[in-house]
Amino acid sequence: MIPRTKEDLAAVIDQTHLGLGASRSEIETFVAKAVEYGFGCVCVLPNAVSTARKIASGTRTKVATVISFPLGMDVPYVKRAEARDALERGADEIDMVIDVAAARMGDKERLLEEVAAVREIIPEGNILKTIIEVPLLTPEQAVGAAVAAEKGGAHMIKTSTGFKGLKIRGTSPEDVQLLRSVLKPRTGIKASGGISSWNQAAAILEAGAARIGTSSGIAIVDGFLASAQP
Repeated sequence: MIPRTKEDLAAVIDQTHLGLGASRSEIETFVAKAVEYGFGCVCVLPNAVSTARKIASGTRTKVATVISFPLGMDVPYVKRAEARDALERGADEIDMVIDVAAARMGDKERLLEEVAAVREIIPEGNILKTIIEVPLLTPEQAVGAAVAAEKGGAHMIKTSTGFKGLKIRGTSPEDVQLLRSVLKPRTGIKASGGISSWNQAAAILEAGAARIGTSSGIAIVDGFLASAQP
């Protein structure tokens, strides 16, 4: 659904800062700006969760962090421990990278088990998103991974890490449509990877995404406002 107001648009954006070596002051500035814009969530690395929590407390902006990022290679026990630590530091939402190798092999049971292992420790009111890295999968593999993650208890399926170091393509509206066609209505889709303009975000939301993960949230909101000018 296309947002009609700046506030509605900002609410579905996870403004993201996953750059290497960000200082505490840089994270503080980043989160303060996100709060100013009214973004629904900020997504930061685990070592920045406590700082983000301090700045975002008392605002509408939630704090998310990534687990097993960006490769998803950690075993379920480690992913579970990482998620527990992030929650204790103040994270509201967990974005966990699945075992992409298992997805490519079609090992749905393995994926279900690792998602369920993390889902068990997610308190009521917190959110677990699972990143399945659609750009690295065939449509059949992507569908299998998404459905397995849903069965494991994921609240949302995230299309991609969007990690530039992996040099993979961005998320497309077709990726979102594919996932939306097989997931239950209650399971949200977070689209991430290469979404940097209002036009791109609008197409992704129209395709069925409930969230946008991006480091370009401010540009997207500003583009939306510019498009609304007579």
